[in-house]
Amino acid sequence: MKSRSPTAKSESPKGERAKASTKKPSSFYMKQMRAGLAAAGYVKHETWVLPENRSLLKQMEQQLRQPILAGSFMSENYMSAGNNWTIDSLFNALKALDEVASQEITLSLIQSSEPSIKLEMNEFGGLPIHIALAGQQIIVDTVLVDIDSISNVAAFNDAVLRSREMFPLSSIGIESMPNGQTVYNMFGALSADSSLTNVVTEVKTLVDNVQRASEAFEHFFK
Repeated sequence: MKSRSPTAKSESPKGERAKASTKKPSSFYMKQMRAGLAAAGYVKHETWVLPENRSLLKQMEQQLRQPILAGSFMSENYMSAGNNWTIDSLFNALKALDEVASQEITLSLIQSSEPSIKLEMNEFGGLPIHIALAGQQIIVDTVLVDIDSISNVAAFNDAVLRSREMFPLSSIGIESMPNGQTVYNMFGALSADSSLTNVVTEVKTLVDNVQRASEAFEHFFK
C-alpha cells in the first residue's frame, strides 16, 4: 500500500463494536477477489512450504505482485527497528493509505478505556476490522459470528478446533461483548514494533480468512 497526504481524523462512539455485514454471501466476495486478480493478469500457483514459513510466503506474494526490476528479487525487512506503535501513531500512519483516501477503507479512532482503531472494509460490505494494542502486541480482530447464530455449537467448536491449518496467521476464539452477547472472533497478533506493511498484511489476511471461514462453516450458521 502506498501513502498519500493524511485525511481528516474521525472518531466513533465509545465502546462501539459491530458485526460483519451480511449484505452479500461470503462466496460473492471470494469470487470477486479472484476475478479481480485474474483480470489484473495474475496467475494462481500452488506452493508447498514449511508451516513456520507461511507468513513469509504471504509477504513475498505481495512483493511478487509487483514488477521485478533487473531480474532481481530482494526480501524486504518487514519489521521496524524497535519503535513500538501507539494507537495514535498507528492511526496517523493508516489514515495516509491510498485505500483510506479513496474510501475503500473507512478509518476511525475509538476512544474508550482501551482505545482502538476501526477499519470498515467497504469493498467487503463494510466488514469491521478492529486494531488494538495489548502490551507488546498488536491485535487485529473481527467478529466472525455470534453464538446464537450457530445451529450446533458443539459440532461447530469441534470444526473450529480442527481448522487451524486452514487460516494462516489467524485464530478463532470466543469473547463476551459488553452487551452480554457471546461471539466467535477471528484474530491475528503481531509485534508492536511491526512495520506498517506488516500491519496492513495482517489486516488483509484477516479479511481473506474471514471470507474463507464463512464459506467453510456456512452449514453451521442458522
